Amino acid sequence: MKHKIADKLVLAKLREVVGGRIRYFPAAGAPLSRKIEEFFHSAGIFIACGYGLTETTATVTCHENTFYRPGTVGKPISGVEIKIAANGEILVKGSTVMKGYYRKPQATAEVFEDGWFRTGDVGVIEDGYLTITDRIKDLMKTSGRKYIAPQLIETTIGKDYFIEQIAVLGDLRKYVSALIVPAFPALEEYAKSKGISFASHEELVAKPEIVRFYQERIDQNSGDLAGFERIKKFTLLARPFSQDAGEMTPTMKLKRKAINEKFRDLIDGMYRER
Repeated sequence: MKHKIADKLVLAKLREVVGGRIRYFPAAGAPLSRKIEEFFHSAGIFIACGYGLTETTATVTCHENTFYRPGTVGKPISGVEIKIAANGEILVKGSTVMKGYYRKPQATAEVFEDGWFRTGDVGVIEDGYLTITDRIKDLMKTSGRKYIAPQLIETTIGKDYFIEQIAVLGDLRKYVSALIVPAFPALEEYAKSKGISFASHEELVAKPEIVRFYQERIDQNSGDLAGFERIKKFTLLARPFSQDAGEMTPTMKLKRKAINEKFRDLIDGMYRER
């Protein structure tokens, strides 16, 4: 009964906004928030998430109405096989995979391994469903020889209501750390509700009680992470990463090298013995 009322008052209007007769939306090219995916699905609007590359004639995997698992990019389409290499890379084989790059035999040889196309993406397969976790070039390796997929950790922790941006660090370091940009409208409301006074964002993020608050948020959201993937130390930043500052790409992805260089002193400070 409650769902029928909600459907009539809200969800039906949402479907009307997008045309009223929408059967599904295709989604690919960039990660889609699981919360957004589940919201539209609950509204009766099916989002068919998929994954593919130019070299695979687009689609490798996708969702269909008959099999759907939020947070994944579905199962392989007919005629396509996938598997995960020892380093976590997604390998693809099938009739839709290219024969090679035009007049570039060396480049072609570099992306094929025993007939399997190396995508450069990192993922996991569970019950046949593929989940993209990172790019090979973005993988980090701690000094303890543990491979870290930063985007997986950033997605897991960054979904928190009080976090606007997060950059995970740890390449060749003893443990994982992070630079975190708070969602300041939410944080300011929280600070006021707790009687925490501040004159600037710089002052706010330096408050011990605010740092403890974020430690609690991180701990609460880390349940699905392995021990070596968990953030051991973090620093709260008073301003967001931006394209103008050279820290984000035009598609709003982190420029990890630039961030490491610009915040080197803060990062090094998180790894000093105390």
